[in-house]
Amino acid sequence: MQSPVKSALILPEKYYLDHFNEFLAYTQTHCAALLLPAHHDFIQRFEQMAHNTQCMFVRVVNRKGSFIACSTLTYGEIEDCQGALALLTECGVLRSIVASDVSTLLETLNKAQLVELLSSQQVTFKKSAAKAVLLALARALSADAITQHTLCDDFKVKTFVDEWQYLLFLFFGNLNSALDKFSMRDLGVLKTRNKSKQQGPRFDGIEEAQSAFYFAQQKQRLGFLCPEGLIALAQQQELQQTPIGVTAHEYAAHFWYEIGCALLAIDCENAKTQALAFWRLSTHQKAQERLIRETYKFDKERAKLALEALLDAPKDDELSLFAFDFYQRKFNQAKLSVRTQRLREHSHKLYIDEVYKDRVELGVKRYYEGQNLCVDNTAPGDKQQSELQGEPLEQNPAQPLANIFAYRTENRLFRALFGLTFWHELFNEADRATGSEFDRRPRLIKENCLYDELGAQVEARLALFTQFQRQAQYQVSRPTSHAMTYLTQVASRYFGQPNGIFRWNPKMLEIISVFLQHVNGQWVANHLRAMAKNYQGLKDGYPDLMVIENQQLRFEEVKAPGDQLRANQLVSIDALQNAGFNVGVCQVEWRYNPQQPYVVVDVETTGGCKPGHRITEIGAVKVIGGKVIDSWSSLINPERRVPHFITRLTGISNDMVEDAPLFCEVIDDLERFMQDCIFVAHNVNFDYGFFKLEYGRLERAFSMPKLCTVREMRKYYPGSKSYSLGKLTKEYGLSLDNHHRALCDAQAAAELLIMVNEKKHTL
Repeated sequence: MQSPVKSALILPEKYYLDHFNEFLAYTQTHCAALLLPAHHDFIQRFEQMAHNTQCMFVRVVNRKGSFIACSTLTYGEIEDCQGALALLTECGVLRSIVASDVSTLLETLNKAQLVELLSSQQVTFKKSAAKAVLLALARALSADAITQHTLCDDFKVKTFVDEWQYLLFLFFGNLNSALDKFSMRDLGVLKTRNKSKQQGPRFDGIEEAQSAFYFAQQKQRLGFLCPEGLIALAQQQELQQTPIGVTAHEYAAHFWYEIGCALLAIDCENAKTQALAFWRLSTHQKAQERLIRETYKFDKERAKLALEALLDAPKDDELSLFAFDFYQRKFNQAKLSVRTQRLREHSHKLYIDEVYKDRVELGVKRYYEGQNLCVDNTAPGDKQQSELQGEPLEQNPAQPLANIFAYRTENRLFRALFGLTFWHELFNEADRATGSEFDRRPRLIKENCLYDELGAQVEARLALFTQFQRQAQYQVSRPTSHAMTYLTQVASRYFGQPNGIFRWNPKMLEIISVFLQHVNGQWVANHLRAMAKNYQGLKDGYPDLMVIENQQLRFEEVKAPGDQLRANQLVSIDALQNAGFNVGVCQVEWRYNPQQPYVVVDVETTGGCKPGHRITEIGAVKVIGGKVIDSWSSLINPERRVPHFITRLTGISNDMVEDAPLFCEVIDDLERFMQDCIFVAHNVNFDYGFFKLEYGRLERAFSMPKLCTVREMRKYYPGSKSYSLGKLTKEYGLSLDNHHRALCDAQAAAELLIMVNEKKHTL
């Protein structure tokens, strides 16, 4: 079944001019007080140009970099492109190359242009040489020789780069965005906020805007500097000026941290001294941490005093955690870090099939959902020993089975809950959030001041969760339906609108509803209050899973072997526990789980793994506990001819598949058969790839953990001359009566899987 073709949106011929005028209108309406004379002059020159010249001006503006190759500026909708470029040069928007431009210009030349330049100067070189070699040779040429070359006749220099960058910065709030976002908006690729709300300048004055722009520029420059240039930059006194405004402080803190890291990587004592000086200026949590670590190497007493100051006056939860941990280990001789200690003391182990190594959270979720666990009285030591041996515990039929559900929530749950609860305060008050329609984060989030400015409104929202009704069977107070009703109303009204806090998901409300049904509403209010007071500190680091067992809810952070708890995870876990939630850590060990269900699949197709080929037959075998318990198979109408050589190989002819069901007709039944299984096949990527293609044609997602019996046999049964299905079955005496028919091949691959798992069980 083919999906309907969507009609493509087409932008107007001179869409870029419309976008530029829209951009200028915003700038002149909201940011006039933030402009210097140079910026007003930039706008005025554009407005005085003829229509044709304006079009070329905008084309030039939208080109990246300072240099423009005039020969590339040819546009069908612009009359006399070269004449328009001449007018731009005449009015000073563009200028010719001069000697001081040469070093920067060379960086913009491609390899062919460098070859042309060097050839004209009779320099000896190999045309096959790397671009870096050619560039080094070009730099050795005199500036006059380069400027007099015909290549430079084609290049012009934009004279307005700083002015243009500043205007973009006022509009977008960063230096990484450009006017192509308008095109993405008009094409429906990018969603933006409602223009009628919250439009306004993002800075209170020109000094604040200029300060933020300065530090944003310096931060951007760091990635392009060599060590010599970095050292020269670090010596500029202007870098240590006090930033003005919240945005400038944020940019400055990041810049000082990053330049410190870059300087420390240089093998130079003076650079190290400069790095420490910049870190002292920075309020960035990582800068403070690295400063103390480096200081400890040469002045332990000074590091101790700095740690004590942080402990006496905490500035940041993660920083306080570091200070406590570092102080305990370095000055109180604690043997374990806080993270290691928490991991050892407050965790439990689960043994998960190693196929989930790349999807460990999914493995634990499947473990909980797939277990028919018994509420038993087995002694912990006996239970642990049984698990270590890979043996299932004996089930007591007289006792009830545990009812377990697991949801992958991570940061999504609390971000969505926070965003929906305070949507009105964050997004609907025009005087609270400033910027353009492309802004995603509201001002109260950027400045981390929601509770400080709107504490009364926050408490009014939190009251939705503390209007309790007593539910005796749970012996706990649950939130009434008021909270869920409000959240549903907000989600229904604003679904899909960009917000910079959470991503919309059709199942989001379902998860929130389950969550609210199993928690004390006061706990929810407690934590949302903490997020409102410090969203930046509590926006991430949340546990991977929400587990509901026998109507009791807990959160679990999942850690694979070798993983440690990160600082932000400890902060969020502590915050949840302080609010009242039950939070644990699940440590995974890789081990064969005999109760893990597998579905061994084989597909026959019309040819190789190419988009044009289709499935002709599917065979699937379900394996649990080392036994085949069920099978599924069907011919599939591929909706194309089966080639003769495929018929000779498989025996599947066009007549056989003519009346067979389409893939779309069996997909739901097949999905039910494969549910909660690991996808196994002999050369698994071939079969898995065809499933993805067929699902993609139906605009459905396909994702399963997968295992390859070829790879597993090579690992656990090495030494075979060939690992093809036919050769392995013959070598190990397995049945393969009807090779190249899907169910038969799947059954043979299932026997190989059982052999592998038996070997795993004995290791």
